[in-house]
This record gives sequence, structure tokens and C-alpha cells, in this order.
Amino acid sequence: MAFRRLARRAGSSAAVLPATALLSFSFSGDEESHRQVAVCDEGEKVGMIFIGTGSSTGCPRPSCALMFGAESRPIDTEDPELVAMRGMCRVSSLATKGDPRFNKNYRGNPSLLISHKNNDGADEPGRRKRRNVVIDVGKTFTENALRWMPRIGVTSIDAVVLSHEHADAIGGLDDLRGFQSVPKPNPSTGFPDTNSLPVYSSRQCQDVLRRQFFYLFPKKQDGAGVSTTKDGKKVKRFVASLDFQVVEYFRPFVAAGLKMIPLPVMHGEDLVCNGYAFTLDGATEEKKTNVVYLSDISRLPKDVEEYIRNELPATDILILDSLSFDKKNATHINLIEAIEMVKRIKPKRTFLVGMGCDSFLEHDEMNDELKRLDVDVQLAHDGLFLNA
Repeated sequence: MAFRRLARRAGSSAAVLPATALLSFSFSGDEESHRQVAVCDEGEKVGMIFIGTGSSTGCPRPSCALMFGAESRPIDTEDPELVAMRGMCRVSSLATKGDPRFNKNYRGNPSLLISHKNNDGADEPGRRKRRNVVIDVGKTFTENALRWMPRIGVTSIDAVVLSHEHADAIGGLDDLRGFQSVPKPNPSTGFPDTNSLPVYSSRQCQDVLRRQFFYLFPKKQDGAGVSTTKDGKKVKRFVASLDFQVVEYFRPFVAAGLKMIPLPVMHGEDLVCNGYAFTLDGATEEKKTNVVYLSDISRLPKDVEEYIRNELPATDILILDSLSFDKKNATHINLIEAIEMVKRIKPKRTFLVGMGCDSFLEHDEMNDELKRLDVDVQLAHDGLFLNA
């Protein structure tokens, strides 16, 4: 098996992960056991839930799903090209089966929801209320948010943080309108008003947003969604009410009570993408979880790696890109490169995201193989919840 090559190259000791690596809210592939977990009262639990863990295409890959999906017609088994293609589309085919809530191979665009009780900005001293920060709102965000947010009792979003300006990170920006509270008419204008949702990004990312989502940026006098006809009449469209904020590399900012530090990494040599570091307060003041999130990365600059290793607290959870098994890519690292990075950063646990749909074994099979390594690395899956 190809994985044996991985084990040798990554220095595997074939050790099995300790029981502490298991997650208390990891959804099982078995529907009944999943239902038993899902109906538990999560209350005011804090932690992180993966809204999406796939590549920009997601999983299943449409071309594979249309030919070899659960609802597709049987193929001509005498055609060697189709038979070979079916083998290449195995995970996509598996991703089409059953309810996505119970299928770990079904993946949306990378997105993480952080449900926390931090009060790092001290905006309400002494009060620890639950707030929700989302990293990236890609093309599949709405579908996946509606699937997974109710599972942990989350009914609102308090801030959005963007990693970069590609469609798999910003494609759902317009959909945020539907996540905002039902607006009430402003007595003075007659137009509906909603509280603006803060959206944090790099300057480079915001410049692209201004061009692609120009109607979401409020004009000085009229506000967002207002245009003027040739004869001077105002036309108001109901759009998301967003408050766009620029963040600077390595400079901490506070998103809805959570202090985050932007980490500039390369996503192809022509694009700087923001990773983020943050610390989640746990159920007690003593318990803290240090997280580094690097969802789209082809190269980790030396100064950023040194900052993570020497300036930040020791990493408890690393969330890391991994597009393919060992194939080189100009814009993403592969699994071999990810494991090498893990060995340098030395987190307690690592969860991989951004997986190409048919670039790995089936989810559980792949994680069984990863348990052979001497580092704690696993594929994440949509709906996976990590306690703070």
C-alpha cells in the first residue's frame, strides 16, 4: 500500500494514538449512535466545530458523482477506461451515499466555527457569554452551517474572519444576510436596519471584496445596497449589513471577544493568505486551548514558523491544510509536507482540512493508517466538534 511509503518517509513508529486523542463529540458513521450523541444537551459548551473540511471543489467531486454516484446508472464494466475512472472516483462515490450528516466523506469548503466564552477585549468586564466566530464563508457555507450549527445549539454568528479572497473562503459572504436577525424598519428612513456583522480580513483581501461585493460596502451617505438612478432616485436593496475591518500581520485583534493573531503564509507564491492563532478559554479559568489555524498554505515562511514556535504559547491544536497524499501542488501542501510541518511545530494534536476528494483513502480508512505515525495527525470531517 502507498501508505507504507508515507510511514517510512514520515518516520512512523507504528504507534497507536492514545485514547485521549478521541473526541467527545466526534460523529459516528452509524446513524443510530450519531443520533444518540446529537440529541445530547450541549448547553453552553465551548469549542470548535468544523463547518467544512474539503477542498475548493468539495466532496463529492461533481464529475465523479454524476457518473458513479449512488443514483447514477450502472456503467459498462467492459469499458476499461470507465472501470479505471470509477476506481479513481471511489471516495466521491462513497460521499454520495446517504445523509451527509452521517457521511464523513461528504465535505464542504474549509470553515471553522469557534463557539467561545472568552472576553479578551474586556468589552463586558466580568461577564463570560457565549459568542460565535466563523473563519471563512465559502461557496458551501450556508448549506453546511444549517447542517452543523444546530448540533451544538448555535443560532447566531457574532463575527466573521476571512483567510483570503478565493471563492472557497468568501463565496458565501452575501448569504450572511440570512444569518442576521430579522430587520426592523428605521423610523427616519423607512428602510430596514440590522446590526452590522464585523468581517475581518487583510487589506489585500478587502480590496478584492470591494470589487466583487461592491454593493455590500456602504456609501458615505446612503449605506449599503443603495444605488441612484439617472434621474436621482434612490433604489434600496436589502443586503447583508457588514462592518469590514482590516487586520495586520502579527497584530492581535479582537473578534467578538476572541483575541486572534493573523499569521501570513503563502498560498502559492503569488498570494499571501492569513492563518490565525488564538487561545480558547475552557470551562475553568485554568483550562486554555492554544490553536493555530492554517487552512490554505503552500509554504510556511521561516519568520512565521519561528513566531509560532517561539512567540506563541505551545500549540495544543494545529488545523492544517493537506490537499493530496504526496502529489506536489503550487498552492497547497500535501500530506508528506504537512507531517514534516507538524514535526517542526510540535502540536499535541493536528487535524487536516482542505483534502482533495479522491486524493486519499476513505475517511476512516485513512485515519486508521494515520494512527501508525508517531505524531497525532487525523483527517478532520464536517461536523467534528472539539471541546475547548
